Amino acid sequence: MRNAYLLLVAWAVWSCNPPDYRTQSTIEMTNELNEIAESAKLNNNYPYFTSNLLRKLEIGIHGLPHTMRHGSWLDYVLVLMLKGDNEKCIEVIDTFLQGNQFSEINNASVDFFKVKALAYLRQGEIQNCINNHSGQSCIMPILGDGIHTLKAPASNAIGIYEQLLAFDSTDLQSRWFLNLCYQAIGDYPNQVPPEFLIPPEAFASDIEFPVFPNISMETDVAVNNHAGGASVEDFNNDGYLDIFTTSYSLGEQSMLFLNDENGSFSDKTIEYGLRGLVGGLNNTHADFNNDGLTDIYVMRGAWLSTNGQIPNSLLINQGNKFSDETKSAGLYSNEPSGAVAVADFNLDGHLDLFVGNESSGRNAIFPCQLFANNGDGTFTDIASKVGLEVNQFVKGATWGDVNNDGLPDLYLSIYNGHNKLFINRGGATTAAWVFEEVGKEAGVNEPVMSFPTWFWDYNQDGWQDIMVVGYDNREAYRIASEVAKDYLGEPFHGETPRLYKNNGDETFTNVTSEVGLDKLLYAMGGNFGDFNNDGYPDFYLGTGEFNIWATIPNRAFLNQKGEQFVDVTTAGQFGQIQKGHGVAFGDLDNDGDQDIYHQVGGAAESDVFQNMLFQNPGFDNSWLTLKLKGAAANLSAIGAKIEVLVTQPSGDKKSVYHYVGTGGSFGANTLRAEIGLGDAIDIDRITILWPDKSLSTQIIKNIEMNKAYAIEQNKSPLPLNLESFNLKTKSNHEHHH
Repeated sequence: MRNAYLLLVAWAVWSCNPPDYRTQSTIEMTNELNEIAESAKLNNNYPYFTSNLLRKLEIGIHGLPHTMRHGSWLDYVLVLMLKGDNEKCIEVIDTFLQGNQFSEINNASVDFFKVKALAYLRQGEIQNCINNHSGQSCIMPILGDGIHTLKAPASNAIGIYEQLLAFDSTDLQSRWFLNLCYQAIGDYPNQVPPEFLIPPEAFASDIEFPVFPNISMETDVAVNNHAGGASVEDFNNDGYLDIFTTSYSLGEQSMLFLNDENGSFSDKTIEYGLRGLVGGLNNTHADFNNDGLTDIYVMRGAWLSTNGQIPNSLLINQGNKFSDETKSAGLYSNEPSGAVAVADFNLDGHLDLFVGNESSGRNAIFPCQLFANNGDGTFTDIASKVGLEVNQFVKGATWGDVNNDGLPDLYLSIYNGHNKLFINRGGATTAAWVFEEVGKEAGVNEPVMSFPTWFWDYNQDGWQDIMVVGYDNREAYRIASEVAKDYLGEPFHGETPRLYKNNGDETFTNVTSEVGLDKLLYAMGGNFGDFNNDGYPDFYLGTGEFNIWATIPNRAFLNQKGEQFVDVTTAGQFGQIQKGHGVAFGDLDNDGDQDIYHQVGGAAESDVFQNMLFQNPGFDNSWLTLKLKGAAANLSAIGAKIEVLVTQPSGDKKSVYHYVGTGGSFGANTLRAEIGLGDAIDIDRITILWPDKSLSTQIIKNIEMNKAYAIEQNKSPLPLNLESFNLKTKSNHEHHH
């Protein structure tokens, strides 16, 4: 009995003081982040800490009649909505309207009616989509389990939107939200006033396409948090892909979910020594020290200018835990950054880091950095020495080989500036290395307002092309109405993406319109993979903007043999209307097709949502999975070019190309090469161009389709026994998050 009592006491003590698995360097970083967070709360430096701002606004309007300074009152109710206090927001607006005797909508009151309607819609989303979540919640067009159970808030919003449209029938923003509210209560399209209906065919996908169900709740990865990054990779080397995610807020923990190998995931954040590592709008992964374990790099401070002087983190994987080795690696700095690109720029076998910082005015100059890997666990910033002096607002960075010379080139997406393409001209020594900026000459310096970007071979011709997505949020209140115009086929105002086709001579051709991508997408996160294993890369975008008004669906596009992209958002049920950020593709259930993990949530205090895991339903096409391991090349094999020569049913030969890397600039795919082979009936050979100084070429034969192999540089392939399983589809009542 005494032993049982002692065990109980020991357990109680342990549960109150669980073991601390962190290294000393991690503890030091978490303490620093905690101090920055406490200071930010006091000084109201961040959009997700609104309490002090609200107090200041309340002081500003204290004793001020509602009939004076409408702008002050409007600021106040908007911040109430950002905080999530929608009930008080509505109450204050009603008091304001009564005090001004605004019983009807007029030019002076219209903005208050709009805020009130949106506050009702947000109230409905919190009650139904966040507090009572389902896999279909907030996916537009809203169907099935996504329809609100508690309909009153959305119904109240409908009443106001119909008043707004009676006041101004051309108000497309109110028309957009009216249709959304009718969807939310299950009365779309039949009950929408015909003159204001956005017809179902406007949302319809271009082709038939199967549903990718959102199963994040059933698989225990439905984290509810703010904007952030997502990485999919096998972090513990057990053959199963895991998930790492971060959140913008300095009040929210980074999280590691290890694959249980049975269709679900377990939160191993604490055991892996990550407690207290908060914040991070973006993250990526690679094996930076060539020890066979995948490390993680976290970016912090994006969009915050001088308030964003927060250190990034290099998390070194020690096998059973991660250790924050930012300072010991020589990577510690305090610049706002949200874009990092990884490559071995000088082909010395060690991965280097380009960090895209955000300069935003005379008092906020934060030069970008190129950290050269010294090969001993440390890095040296050599950006200014090799021609990479960039003092602009960098929102995306990506490496690719523009001219097929084996040297990685760098493309930068600049917010409110011309994009840049740096061709890697090499050098006899690292000190003599040269990058040449040719963005304008190459024809790839648009759009002026842009965000996520990536290199890919969209048309499978063996030359890497460039995708960069427009993001003009200077008039954020117009986003929903401009996107509505695009859906209705009307001319719109906004920045379209650019798809640049590689001409093979260090120039590119803008083929955006030609392939059907001249659309208004407002992407913040995005990545590419192969939805249907046909060998042509498709893409998924997380859309939105900080402003609550930017309620628009995330988008998915299917590549049709490199000739056309078709929208499959609605058919696949990808159209989440909450803010979309990090996107990562990977075969999470080892069944041969790629699933998608999507980090969802905005930057405002109340603008949180649950992350999503879209399960690939499977297609009939063939596939091949390769896990490459460099020797002379970097161990992750980042930058390797794979050519799979296959035989088609006609007897013709065809090459399928794949480039090892994490894909887009906002979200990180697995480094495993997951290659769709379409209707191929046989693999003739695989050719690997390794990213090492001698540009080694390795040819491999006798490889079977629909299997996985490990290939170490210059060694014979070994079969990988990746056990396939079905991701769980437990009924929702078993899990409440």
